[in-house]
Amino acid sequence: MSTEWSAEFCLFIPSSLKHRHLPKNEFQSQLASRIAMCFNGAKDPRKYKIDEKITAPLWAKACCQATPTGDSVCKHTDHFVLVYVSHALLREYATYLRPDLKEDNQMTFYVNYDRFVELTDSLSILSPGQRSWLAELALRSFSLDKDLFTELVSLLACVDVNRVHAIQSNERGPTLFHLLQLKLVNEVVLCHNKAERLTVWRRNFDQFRWFPDSTALRSYFGDSVGFYFAWMRTYSLCLLGPTAAGLLCWIISSIVSYFSDTSESEMPSRTLLSIRLVFTLFMILWALICTKIWSRQHAYLVESWSANTILERLINDCAWLFRLVDRRIEFHGEWRRSRVSGQLELHFMASRRRLRYLVSGLVIVFCLFLAAIIHILLLNLEGFVTESKSPFCYVSFVGQFAHDGALFDPNQSGFWPYLPGIFHSLFVYLMNQVVFYYVAHRLTDFENHQGTEEYNQALIIKRFLFEMLDAYGCLAYLGFVLSDREALASLQLTMLTTNCLRRFIMEVLIPFIIYRFRVWQEKLTSGRTKREDENSTSGNDDHPVWWSDLRRELCADSYEPFDDYLEMVLEHGYLVLFAYVTPLRGAALTFLTILFEAHSDALKMLLVTRRPSPRPLVQGSYIWLSLLAAQAWLSILTNAGLVIASLEPFELDISPSMLFLLLEHTLVLIGLAVHFFIQDVPACVRDARRARDLQQMQLFTSNPVFGAAVK
Repeated sequence: MSTEWSAEFCLFIPSSLKHRHLPKNEFQSQLASRIAMCFNGAKDPRKYKIDEKITAPLWAKACCQATPTGDSVCKHTDHFVLVYVSHALLREYATYLRPDLKEDNQMTFYVNYDRFVELTDSLSILSPGQRSWLAELALRSFSLDKDLFTELVSLLACVDVNRVHAIQSNERGPTLFHLLQLKLVNEVVLCHNKAERLTVWRRNFDQFRWFPDSTALRSYFGDSVGFYFAWMRTYSLCLLGPTAAGLLCWIISSIVSYFSDTSESEMPSRTLLSIRLVFTLFMILWALICTKIWSRQHAYLVESWSANTILERLINDCAWLFRLVDRRIEFHGEWRRSRVSGQLELHFMASRRRLRYLVSGLVIVFCLFLAAIIHILLLNLEGFVTESKSPFCYVSFVGQFAHDGALFDPNQSGFWPYLPGIFHSLFVYLMNQVVFYYVAHRLTDFENHQGTEEYNQALIIKRFLFEMLDAYGCLAYLGFVLSDREALASLQLTMLTTNCLRRFIMEVLIPFIIYRFRVWQEKLTSGRTKREDENSTSGNDDHPVWWSDLRRELCADSYEPFDDYLEMVLEHGYLVLFAYVTPLRGAALTFLTILFEAHSDALKMLLVTRRPSPRPLVQGSYIWLSLLAAQAWLSILTNAGLVIASLEPFELDISPSMLFLLLEHTLVLIGLAVHFFIQDVPACVRDARRARDLQQMQLFTSNPVFGAAVK
């Protein structure tokens, strides 16, 4: 990519798009060329000479170009348009975020020069990820002449005429917004910068590092990805406390067991129970404190990463404005005049959205209830649920297949006893990744969220509830229904040790194999080598876009941050929700898996997936931190229940229910003390926000009219 351009984007044409009269490949090739002409101001990109300097704010190039014989050179299976965003357009949209830095003809030369210098300095200190976000904002907001756009689109005769008329009724509108709305473009992908990606790769993998370089990853991939790695680094450091506490408790337990009198078996049990209780209290307190540490880290990073003239107001003080800028294309409503800006805007009534929330909640409860029933039936089939241990969960017509001598008897040898477990795993994967995935997306679409951030938060909550039932359901059954501590600890240890390898295979190894297979398919599709095509097109200045230059954008899958965060939150839940029965070496295993997961995630983003769309951190609550905090508070109830269940063999002067209430209320009071004693926002961040408020007030009172009104 030339230094004249700040970012490069790839607009993909839907592969299902067809024409009534033209062949599919020829039609999609023409569509890509016309979209490129639309962005280039109706000038065919083939008319640009090689040595001609392009001064347009945007410049687009279609994937397929025409040869002198009139044929189309197609070197790929999916058609696309490359769009380059210039630094001039980046500067223009930066002034939209900070209008006070825009040059004004009524001002003096020195004032305009100072504004120019401040704007230039602010753009220069932006990270590559932040510049890419600003470039994507400019691309999504860029508007062309409506007559030119509708003329180019209507000639295709493949879109709904009513939608074209709706576009013509608007005076101006974002071109990319209309292309996505008309389904002429289905995806916008930020292209990799090979030089910058190679630099990040070398900083992470050319030499041994205990943890990936979160600063370099944040600079290239954006603030949201940078926060993920910064949080993982902080989490790994926080795990040193439980690791040391678990090691100390293990040493004390070993000493007590070694020097205890074998004839007095009850006394060591009470001692070990006391050690376990102390470790559980430590883990609950640790989880509550960690939620405050992570919230403070989030607030600090939002403040430090947005310490820029262009971003500081949008990210910190005007987060509501950022949500308006980050509007979803699928959002619909009624037109009304805004009470804030006075301009026409789409509005969806809050009462209607609350009603849709209620419907979504009822559907989610029904799905969770259905999933719980399916889990119980599968556990009956595996023989874990018996009539003697849990009669209220036992289903005779299913459990009979796991009886002694039956087809799926777990005590017999052969392949059949393992079949229910394999079927259980496959069925749960199918439910979570296909059925519940589809249900969560449809319900979130039904709720009609305006901003992308709000949509993602609602989707994350739904998918997390479905995944949580699968992750914690069996553990809760073993701990609270069967009261089998040994089986619960064994299953928990298995999950802590095997999930890391499973994630690496599912998220890195298999996607990499699929990516290489797609690259091999593209090589077969190309048919001819690059040298032969260069010889055949040597008579003109028209060069196609080689698929090998964009193999990652064409062949790789998009990066999905949900799976990475979900695994870390569930790993934290294994450690905290069942802390009373967690193996004392569980924190050490989690620490090692966090290190391995961090390196595998960095490897996946640099080698396997497409470049994710950069997103800045915005002031406010972070949904994943809220889920971690919810797990910390829920651990009070789960661990209190496990403690009371373990006290049944001992004779107590107080009823178990009363003891549970006392323990639970004590832990809640401790949690409230931690919540109110430790602030969510550091003092330095609060001072920075107050300084900005004071600066705005001074700017407001410096005006003679407003100053007199204030006085």
